[in-house]
Amino acid sequence: MEGNKLTGLNRWLSDFLAPVSAPQWPDEIPHEVDLPRGKLRGSSYDGVNIYRGIPYAQPPVGKRRFAPPVPVQPWKGVKDATQFGPMSYQDGKGNFSEDCLYLNIWSPEASSTAALPVYVFIHGGGYVLGSGSQPLYEGKHLAQQGIVVVTLNYRLGTLGFLPSAAAYEEHGTTGNWGLLDMVAALKWVQENIRAFGGDPSRVTVGGESAGSYAVSTLIVSPLARGLFDQAIMQSGSLPNATAVAPENVLSLAQAHDKAAHFFDKLGLKDDAKGLAALRELPVYKLLAVSAESTLQPPQVAGFWPVPDGHVYHADPMETVAKGEINPVRLLAGFNTDEGSLFVPAEATEQHYVSLIESAFGDNAAEVLQRFPVNMEYSAAARMNQLITLGLLRSGVYLYADALARHREVYVYHFDYVDPDLATTGLGVIHGSELKFIFNNLIDADTWNEEAKNVANEMQVAWINFIKHGNPNVPSENQPWQKYDPASPQEMHIAVERKMQPVVDRDDVVFINQRLQRQR
Repeated sequence: MEGNKLTGLNRWLSDFLAPVSAPQWPDEIPHEVDLPRGKLRGSSYDGVNIYRGIPYAQPPVGKRRFAPPVPVQPWKGVKDATQFGPMSYQDGKGNFSEDCLYLNIWSPEASSTAALPVYVFIHGGGYVLGSGSQPLYEGKHLAQQGIVVVTLNYRLGTLGFLPSAAAYEEHGTTGNWGLLDMVAALKWVQENIRAFGGDPSRVTVGGESAGSYAVSTLIVSPLARGLFDQAIMQSGSLPNATAVAPENVLSLAQAHDKAAHFFDKLGLKDDAKGLAALRELPVYKLLAVSAESTLQPPQVAGFWPVPDGHVYHADPMETVAKGEINPVRLLAGFNTDEGSLFVPAEATEQHYVSLIESAFGDNAAEVLQRFPVNMEYSAAARMNQLITLGLLRSGVYLYADALARHREVYVYHFDYVDPDLATTGLGVIHGSELKFIFNNLIDADTWNEEAKNVANEMQVAWINFIKHGNPNVPSENQPWQKYDPASPQEMHIAVERKMQPVVDRDDVVFINQRLQRQR
């Protein structure tokens, strides 16, 4: 049994985190498309046109390292788009390169006048891992339902988020290179998606984990206004950022101090001369400078986005509270056991206390008093509960409250165990909903009809939201009710779907009141 437990978990971790690309389908047929900047050669398979590794910006190398992305130049001839592009540098072994700003498109075989809805998905991985080419995000099954699917790579880690003061002086922004990549990709979609049958006025941007944090940040970004009309946030939002990344969710001034320390480790100053030298360093030397940290997963060390007043506001939580955000329709939610994947195998009370102290700072004592380790709750159970509640869930409702003033909002609670993970005892883990939504990596040998029905219902809900702004089947009864801040409810997705009051609402309010504000 223990062997089966580890096999299931290791397979899931490989699918979820390993830097590998989805394989090509057998017998793909060449297919070409004309874009404003040149021709692309992709392929067709099973009713879907597939284009991999499309450059949406020039390679961010040399002087473009630690700088906003630059649009691609027109090309002559036909550019190959049958292979996935390189991924941003990250841990593990893979096809890594600084030249990583590529996106992928799956579109139904339709004419360019089809005006289909577009789903742009942003991968997770703590802003340090992942790519748009991972097998989990293969877009064929969604595209077969009449949606143009776009996934993308963006700069990660130091390359994506180093908040250099010299770069701020040069560009009026800093530390948000990865977010600016996402904005550039969304602009590319606006300019080019008609050639793939997509409608630029019907764009939904979605993401999971760090991808969900990114979506929540784009919702408050003036640079992203008008680039999408709907958003999907799966397990994460900006109000939770200080709990996930307490050492690197900083004010602009604090981020500059942290960057100066990074420069100092390389014998440089964060000025124009030092930045020029940093841009010339071999990438392996730059990536070898690690940040000291005592954080435990899922907390992330290194660099994260910066409220620089350009990409997003200096006090984003105030912006959300006031409702001064891009008014988009929203579908958002969480999984029951978000935290279980990150709990140490032999979790102790000290593990739990350390996590809470780092996540909640001066408010840690109140949190520990309300959620103590005792006979009813082990240290592992509390860690699962507080990671779920404090690091990946509670902030979603602040966005739901704010956006419900403007547009339709729908909230979910995913509560069905992936059959491939049933033997692990980890429950409904972080990221497990992705397989159900994309309909990828489903093992026919272990998935019974019940599991397949849950996957089908969940995929249909996502498809309906992307197409119509409503997860319900059009012209039928409306079981999934809109979120109402005065009486908040969410869709409980399990064997049977049903609306329910927000789970542990008092705890959600308590946590949101005690999360450290982004300073």
